[in-house]
Amino acid sequence: MKIYYYLIFAFLVLFSALAFGGSEPWGLLVFNITCLSLAWFILLKKHHFCYTSLSKTILILLGFIVILSLLQLLNQHNFMQKPSFLPFTLCRYYSLEGLSLLFSLSLLYFALTQIIERTKEIKIIALILTIGAVIVGLIGINWQKGEYINLFRGVSMLSSFGPFASRNNGSQFVMAGFFISLLLWLPHFILDKKQRLPHKNIWYLTLSAILFIGVLFAHSRGGVIALFLGLFTILFMGILYLKKEKWSKIIYLIATIFIFGGIIGLIIQYSSYIGLREFGTFSDKSRLLLYGSAFDMLKDFPWTGVGFDAFSAAIDAYLKVSLKGFPRYLHNDWLELLLSFGYLFGTIIIVFIGAIVFKLCKLFKGLEPKKQLRLAIICGGLVGFSFTALIDFPFHLPACALLFFCLLVFTSAASFDKNVKEAKLYLPVKIVLILISLGLLFANLQYFRTWRSFAFARKLSPQIQVEQLSRDINIYPSPVFIKRVLLANYKTSLSKELTEEERQQIKEKTHNLSKKYLQKYPKDKQISQFFVITK
Repeated sequence: MKIYYYLIFAFLVLFSALAFGGSEPWGLLVFNITCLSLAWFILLKKHHFCYTSLSKTILILLGFIVILSLLQLLNQHNFMQKPSFLPFTLCRYYSLEGLSLLFSLSLLYFALTQIIERTKEIKIIALILTIGAVIVGLIGINWQKGEYINLFRGVSMLSSFGPFASRNNGSQFVMAGFFISLLLWLPHFILDKKQRLPHKNIWYLTLSAILFIGVLFAHSRGGVIALFLGLFTILFMGILYLKKEKWSKIIYLIATIFIFGGIIGLIIQYSSYIGLREFGTFSDKSRLLLYGSAFDMLKDFPWTGVGFDAFSAAIDAYLKVSLKGFPRYLHNDWLELLLSFGYLFGTIIIVFIGAIVFKLCKLFKGLEPKKQLRLAIICGGLVGFSFTALIDFPFHLPACALLFFCLLVFTSAASFDKNVKEAKLYLPVKIVLILISLGLLFANLQYFRTWRSFAFARKLSPQIQVEQLSRDINIYPSPVFIKRVLLANYKTSLSKELTEEERQQIKEKTHNLSKKYLQKYPKDKQISQFFVITK
């Protein structure tokens, strides 16, 4: 692997880790450009591409989701329309945001599988990811009240960890980094008795210790449970494949289940100390309300779902109470995936995921003990991350999703599967992939331009602000920006600095805007509210 590949990858990791997870429009744009630049270079440079059985299945699944999402984008649906058997989306703009991230990560996965083959390359990539996670962990341990975010954004955060606006997301990133850091030293520590603690391994052990402490300091119950679920997975698989005696294996497995079951029980019992809140509080009840609303939506859109990442375009109509700040994401990425594509296509995706798990388990057979332990560590990270996706939205955050995809890349390396095959990727396929990525980057740019207009509109006079925002919303009319325009216009219409006639004109403009967008997003409670109060 060439040095410039490592440099580009290091920039990607450090940027996304320190730029609030890469979640803001400018961060997403830079993240996608970096991912796609690396992928384009590999696509244009190479003619023959290597793949294993596992990487082939993963790429087919990613390709299936991308193609299905593109079909949904071509068929925008209204919430009030009857469901059809053709794929559709309730919100093209939400779908574009989610699809651009997925497509960039999919091409990055493909590119990294072509340049990571040996254990040495895995360890260098793992070290880069570990350093990024350690930086986040150290910032979070020292400044837990959003000081880092306040310094750059000028806003205070109630639930943050290091550079992450949410302590749950920060915990997910550090937790995944912890398992990646174990690849650097744990196999040597356990299996190399003569070189158990050389100087290099002591440094790596220190990095892992910082990350372990960082997960605890994030005060995220889900992150702590995920940490111990991942450790349980490593120990369980290690006993399963490294222990040879049958009865010894059974005894150790039973003991492991009881010990980690007790640890998880203690975490739940003392959740108020770990997560600074009890189980069953507003946070948990809100999630249950969202999940119930999601299944109600599935009853209305059972066959093809509501569109990739588009559930929040209609969630207001299904929620029985108002949940400020929650409905943008479902806080369960696996359920949101099912809601996005419905039972028909969701079942196909679940079958593919099952095939990936099956092939991943098959890799253990025939491997030497050290590689078996490395693969068990990777599986521990995947299990921990997958658990957090049951209660939060790590796949929507570029920095967290990057670590998950890198774990998948490690499993696909020739180091674990010597049965590597080659295939030729023809020029028309390359052109199609590049054109799709350029189209999604253009949408990202429009998203960024609209966000920038809002970011700098505060410095303008009230009248000019109304004119500019009402104009710029047409660049990228996402529901998020629509609601911001309506709110900004409504607040301006109440300003005592304006004459009565000017206030009425702004109210009328706000009313017409809300009427226009209610036709696209009917039953949206916030847009409906502005429609009523500006009559």
